[in-house]
Amino acid sequence: MPFLTDSAELAVEGIGAARRIGWMRFVGNGLGALPIASIILERHDGPVAWLLLLSNAVIWPAVALVLIHRAQKPATAQFRCMIIDSLLGGAWIAFMALSIVPSALFAALLVADKIAAGGVRLAARATLILAVGFAAAWLALGAPYQPITSQRTILLSLPFLFVYGIGLSFLSWQLARRVKSQNRQLQRLSRMDPLVELANRGFLIQRAQQTLEKVQREGGAACLLMLDVDDFKRINDAHGHRAGDEVLRQIAVTLRAFAGPGDTPARLGGDEFAVLLGECTPAEAMGVAERIKQQLQCAEGEADALAIPISVSMGIAGAPGQGAAEDWLAMADRALYQAKRQGKNTASVAE
Repeated sequence: MPFLTDSAELAVEGIGAARRIGWMRFVGNGLGALPIASIILERHDGPVAWLLLLSNAVIWPAVALVLIHRAQKPATAQFRCMIIDSLLGGAWIAFMALSIVPSALFAALLVADKIAAGGVRLAARATLILAVGFAAAWLALGAPYQPITSQRTILLSLPFLFVYGIGLSFLSWQLARRVKSQNRQLQRLSRMDPLVELANRGFLIQRAQQTLEKVQREGGAACLLMLDVDDFKRINDAHGHRAGDEVLRQIAVTLRAFAGPGDTPARLGGDEFAVLLGECTPAEAMGVAERIKQQLQCAEGEADALAIPISVSMGIAGAPGQGAAEDWLAMADRALYQAKRQGKNTASVAE
């Protein structure tokens, strides 16, 4: 009766995760064997019952672990083993003649770990297989029915309830933490440019819209500073795309250095960048632009150890009194091209 993470998680972690989860089968089957052993002793069953119990508690978990380890798709193999767990669990409930306490405990935990592993769909399928296993074994054994559970059997059921139940909860919590962490990472990647590790265009527009709405509602100041590299195609043609990428990374490093805690530097695409400057007037943004230009000139030659002059043209636009983030971006873009018309390596403020 193993615990299993969801198929997406196993697809990520592969054999290692399946093997770790497979050890829970040893725990569950080992502890589940205790109340069954108590019933065998009470009924004075022969060696065949003990052999079957040993096989279920030790041999089957080992076989399942090997199958999962060797499978090309560990997640698929683990789910199949879980279905077999339910089939065997149903048969043991029949073997116990529906002894009420261990039978209810087996059924509940067999359903619970399937819900934790694959949700209602897996639980429904496994529960159907459990019913098939129970019906086949119950009829083969002559439909035994002894619901009264002895005190010893109840006591021997408690370790299974507490240890396996708590282990199931703990692993579910671990899975939830891991999934939450992965979701945060995916969210971060979805709003980041992978080459320069700055915000991408979509995230910048989102932040710009939030800032613009705040300025239009409460007043204050904010600016968009847009820049692109002068003659970037010439850099790529003369030094190669690898050197061009290093130039872009150097610009990203510079923008991060001059961005304040509430600012958002971003890459818009190609050699175009922008910085959302919160609580900043156009005059102050012009000062930031000048410092960025000076820093990039000082960084000349750091791109792939080549003496590559880096110059940028910049456009600055203060937050408009009306309109959306795209309009604000268009204002900064027009100011950028005005700077290029003025001779490049300079900055212009939108009127």
